[in-house]
Amino acid sequence: MAKKKSPKNRVPKPDLPLPNNPLVSFEGFRVEIHNELLTYILDSSCYSKDDDLGLHRLYPNEQQNWSFKGNWIATTDFHCKLEWEIAYLEFDSFKSDPDFVTNYCGNRTCIWSARQDGVYLNNAVGQQVFYDYWEMLK
Repeated sequence: MAKKKSPKNRVPKPDLPLPNNPLVSFEGFRVEIHNELLTYILDSSCYSKDDDLGLHRLYPNEQQNWSFKGNWIATTDFHCKLEWEIAYLEFDSFKSDPDFVTNYCGNRTCIWSARQDGVYLNNAVGQQVFYDYWEMLK
């Protein structure tokens, strides 16, 4: 009688990182920061893990913009701090999240607008939607 072989304890293979949604990987994107404060200068400081874009002083109706490509594992994120005379706000100006890109970066462009009542972000069809209130400095 032949011996039955007992199954070997199989060690599961580790999950390898797969490229995230191809919507984000290797695609080109643009972020715009618009100063829509009526009479105030807006200081904008944005950065990612790999790039510091420095401090930009935006006068009313001016904008800052930059372009970049997502990486293969879709981890490209940009963080910004906007500050004006009486308030500031820190936020992620770009996230490699397919939902964020689909809902807020129409034509691969994320458009942020600083207004006196808060910060707005354009949705995928170009409408400005309220994002967040300012943190008061004083």
